[in-house]
Amino acid sequence: MKVTPTPTAAYLSGVVHSRRMGRTFSIGDMDPDTFSRIKNYDETVGRLDHYYGVVKRQLIANQSFMTGQFPESSAERVVSDVRTSLYCAFSIWCLHQAYKRIDDDRGKTFELGQSVVKCMRGILRSWMKQADKVERFKANQTTHNALHSKFHLVTGDEVLTCEQYNHLQIDVVSLYLLFLVQMTASGLQIVFTIDEVNLVQNLVYYVERAYRTPDFGMWQRGSKYNNGSSELHASSIGLAKSALEAVNGCNLFGDHGSSQSVVYVDIDAHNRNRTIFETLLPRESSSTSSDMALMMAISFPAFGTHDQLLYSKTKSKIVQKLRGRHGFKRFARDGFGTVLEDSSERFYKDSTVQKFERIESEWPLFYMYMIIDGVFRSDKKQVDEYKQLLRPLIHYDRRTDPTLPQYYFVPSEHLSGERAEPGSQPRFASAVGGPGDLFLWGQAMLVVTELLLEELVHINEIDLIRRYLPSYNRPRRTTRYSAFQGTASDLVVQVVLVAESRRLQAMLATYGIQSQTPKEVEPVQIWSQKQLVQASRTLGSQGLSARHTGWSFFRAFNARQSVYRNLGVNWKLGLEGRPPRPIGALGTSKVSIEYRRPIGLWSYVSKVYRISGQTVLCYPLIFDSTDFYLNHDMALLIDDIKSEIQFVGRYWRLSGRPTCCLIMKETHMRDTNFRKMVDLLAMLKTGSCEGVKVRVGRLQNLMSSSCTEHLDFMDAAEDWGVEPEPFRELANKTVGYQSLTDIPTATIYNETEPLTIQELQHKSDHELQHIWRGISTLRGRSYILKLLLDRHGPDYQLEGVTVHQRLVQLNSEAGTLRCWSVLRFCSSLLGRVVDSISPYLTAILVSGKQFAIGVIGQPEVVIDKPLTPAEIESLFFGSVRPLDVIQAVLQQELVLCSGRLILTRPDLFAGILTIRIGWFLQAMELYSRIEGREQPIAEMAPSEVRALLYNVLSLDSNSCNISITPRQQRQIDGCLGRSPRNLHSSVWFILGRTAGGLTIGQRHLPQSPTITDMTVGELRFAILVNDMLAQCPQPELRQIVVQPPFLERNPELSFRGCIELSQMVDEAHRLYLKDVNLPLPYGRTDVFRRRFVYAGSRRHSTVGTEDGGEGGTTSELDGFFQLPPSATAGYLARTVVHHLLTRPMTALDEIDATAALESAAASPQACNIA
Repeated sequence: MKVTPTPTAAYLSGVVHSRRMGRTFSIGDMDPDTFSRIKNYDETVGRLDHYYGVVKRQLIANQSFMTGQFPESSAERVVSDVRTSLYCAFSIWCLHQAYKRIDDDRGKTFELGQSVVKCMRGILRSWMKQADKVERFKANQTTHNALHSKFHLVTGDEVLTCEQYNHLQIDVVSLYLLFLVQMTASGLQIVFTIDEVNLVQNLVYYVERAYRTPDFGMWQRGSKYNNGSSELHASSIGLAKSALEAVNGCNLFGDHGSSQSVVYVDIDAHNRNRTIFETLLPRESSSTSSDMALMMAISFPAFGTHDQLLYSKTKSKIVQKLRGRHGFKRFARDGFGTVLEDSSERFYKDSTVQKFERIESEWPLFYMYMIIDGVFRSDKKQVDEYKQLLRPLIHYDRRTDPTLPQYYFVPSEHLSGERAEPGSQPRFASAVGGPGDLFLWGQAMLVVTELLLEELVHINEIDLIRRYLPSYNRPRRTTRYSAFQGTASDLVVQVVLVAESRRLQAMLATYGIQSQTPKEVEPVQIWSQKQLVQASRTLGSQGLSARHTGWSFFRAFNARQSVYRNLGVNWKLGLEGRPPRPIGALGTSKVSIEYRRPIGLWSYVSKVYRISGQTVLCYPLIFDSTDFYLNHDMALLIDDIKSEIQFVGRYWRLSGRPTCCLIMKETHMRDTNFRKMVDLLAMLKTGSCEGVKVRVGRLQNLMSSSCTEHLDFMDAAEDWGVEPEPFRELANKTVGYQSLTDIPTATIYNETEPLTIQELQHKSDHELQHIWRGISTLRGRSYILKLLLDRHGPDYQLEGVTVHQRLVQLNSEAGTLRCWSVLRFCSSLLGRVVDSISPYLTAILVSGKQFAIGVIGQPEVVIDKPLTPAEIESLFFGSVRPLDVIQAVLQQELVLCSGRLILTRPDLFAGILTIRIGWFLQAMELYSRIEGREQPIAEMAPSEVRALLYNVLSLDSNSCNISITPRQQRQIDGCLGRSPRNLHSSVWFILGRTAGGLTIGQRHLPQSPTITDMTVGELRFAILVNDMLAQCPQPELRQIVVQPPFLERNPELSFRGCIELSQMVDEAHRLYLKDVNLPLPYGRTDVFRRRFVYAGSRRHSTVGTEDGGEGGTTSELDGFFQLPPSATAGYLARTVVHHLLTRPMTALDEIDATAALESAAASPQACNIA
């Protein structure tokens, strides 16, 4: 590698000056050092000209003359590939950046730059034709609404439908945004008009929800099984996170732009992508453990994480599992390019991927990514290592231009040898990548790699926004718009207390707590986040598209918009701007700076705004008066305030301090827990909250240190209508200590009438109306309303008022009286959904878990992919409410609580793969009974439900505060579905030595194709095992079954037949009865196996009941269930040995069997749960 320093600017100016003066410049005019610099300069120009020729012949020669896009390979003449086009454009741009060093470049810098502009604009133009897809995708992230990633090479039109190709690839759109920012920062003008700015802003909305959008990933295959299913991919989320960071605050018109050409990003959407990305790492997806796509997410070009531990763990896993002698595999069991893959079939059949194991194609392209990663990290050892590996793989054509094969494959005659000893067999280069059919992605990256290795371009010249540096080391932008950056370790969260009325302010003052009323914070206005995101969706609901460009449409479209209407709105393209997504804690911790325009301001996502020249502070979502009942629980609100401050303090990534606005209302004073709220406010005054530094003060004093956002993109020539309603002060006739007694305190409501819905369901409508007039209990009235709702619908008149209105009134009354069971009942009948449940649902899924919704004894709906709010609502009210009205909302509470806990305390969910909400409720009921509480969960306050769930998940029989028996521990762990740490590896081990597989009840887990199609660490295998264990009719029986089997301790043993686990537990139970001198129940020896069959036919659980049906009573089995795990494990070990001695087996002689039996009898403790 040759270092070629460029001549100094002073020298070059002297040469130019002497030439302009007409004097001949000679070597004698310079000293030896100057002569050396000229020689190096000439060499630099020569090397650049060499790569210019390579780029012209290999890349630009294959660029479409119409669209500027590139095909995947040079032999392709019809279809362009967006990802390939982006990397080709980036490669040309890198050479463009290198030529900027040269004064006399003979127009090459401009020529290269225009080729880049043509490509980027060609992609933008193709996507602009699909603006209707962008608008639909914002509301419904489905494959049919995805932007295309392949187009016609000449026209830029659609060429493959979503049924013909997997277009949903979030990483492609993210990569475009990332490169667009880099290229715009270099001075290239790519975006020309405001219409294009609006499209790019909507592309930001397109990728904001990458964290909950299953896509087909970088290799367009979805899951590694290539069966047409999509998955959440860490690489897609990582690229989206990086793109959002890069594009936020970017002016797409460069130095010539105004505020209208600035792109804005939701900081909370960015934070969700960051959190989910780092949670998924080092995995790529649920089916793929390691993937080379992750290298492009954690390193060049995205640099998605600067957590050194995550980076090193992910990278080392990639190198360990995917590296080969001819490149890196894309992922394990990848069939692309192998001789065994049938290229005529788009999708694989079942069990196909197993045949590709250990013979996957190796891609030399990825060596270059490792070299580039080493250059950015100044790791010379890594650079030299992969240079040596790459060099023999590069071929040269007749012009001596380097070419790189797309991949290397194992020929059919060497497949067996490669499987037996990976890396031992020769590989052949693919046809794609040769001189006649260039692999353009590889050629593009080869140019970039060589430019970096020869130091013809510096890393700062191809990463102008310094993505490779941690956020706190990046140069700060000089614009007024916020940018993501590092946060100080001693961050202070500013808190502003706003009292609803002057008398509430006086009440707080008696406790020494200073607050402000809305009038006292003027001219600053206080807004709800709903004021920023409320907008009519009539455009999307009516299916309007970019074709509707008439003036009548514009007027209708204009009139239907409310506060948040302007950012990204484009009536010509049919784009409605930002979707009505709630603003999170980070976004409501900003203050917007006023703009100097006479017409009202529109506020943007996740920030605090102002209208008509007024600065606006936005209060968090937890203070919104939502339709859901959680806001009636003061204790829950107190916990949420603490969590909000903790969250903001931990994840704040903007310059300036976050400012949290806490709204105090008079309804809070009526709550019996108001004193706890006062204690919280007093704690905030001390300057600390749960370890976060806090500063409480007047808003006017905190403004100078707040994070501010300038939202001045509104066009003053357009009046967009309705002005939002700010939070206003509540008027009181008198203010003082006397008026404080006027505020009533909430009372605890209790009912004594034993009226049930069963007593009412056979009554006629006339009888129900008569009972309504005389009934006084809330519960009884709610039952009557439900029956009338089921019979006649919500518009039925009950004494002149519709049933729906009666339900709303009753719901409000129950909320005031804190009658939680009636409140939940009415909320369910009204179909109300908890706010922002989707992010918590996604948090559960990306933690490697599923969740199941349903009522015990009925079929469950298992969720393994993120859902939209509409789909979530349909699940709860379509699957659960017909079976149990209250559980339809109670299960929503548990999803919300579980999602919060799994983000902060993932250890609580250790060993739980599927969160079965109905069974979680059962575990909570059991725990509540053990504590001696008689109150049903439906009657508990939401804060009590949350605390109960935490206690159940953190239950440890060795250290808990309550007395708990082994059986009770098994019941709770069984309801939670908690398994030993090594359960799945144990089952894998046993399946490998049991030809007939495993059986529980009527569920069979075969040896093949289970262990041939899957791997031991695969999530799909773990789910399969858990589904089989879910057949256990009793939770405590499940916990007996999952104990580590004795067979694993004796690897020389194997079964020829099928292991029936229920029969083995029966045998262990029989041994126990024999040891304690008890008779068999009813003389039977198949108690447990019969219970499996009975429960399967009846579809109900026997948890906590005494009647076990035909399988025997619970009391008969209680003694066995009460044994400690070590004792039951010992009985199971003896049972395994007995089966080995009495059934067909292999690899075991008489001496081995006797030794195994003695071992089991002597040390049953060895089979303890790990």
